[in-house]
Amino acid sequence: LLPPTAFGHLRRQAAALDALHPRLDACCRHHAPLPCARHAWTDVLDGFCTDEFGVKTRQFHCCRRHGAA
Repeated sequence: LLPPTAFGHLRRQAAALDALHPRLDACCRHHAPLPCARHAWTDVLDGFCTDEFGVKTRQFHCCRRHGAA
């Protein structure tokens, strides 16, 4: 549990991990689990970075990378 004020960056990180968990579970039952997991990860990470750029704080370092990086 995080305090009700501040720690927004940690809340966004936790929300991204919470969003990833059910998608990875679904990938375990998929006929191609690794591509499914990669797609789930990139989708969740894209959403996380969109949220990061939506606030006036310093963005997480991975959100400034592009492409395969």
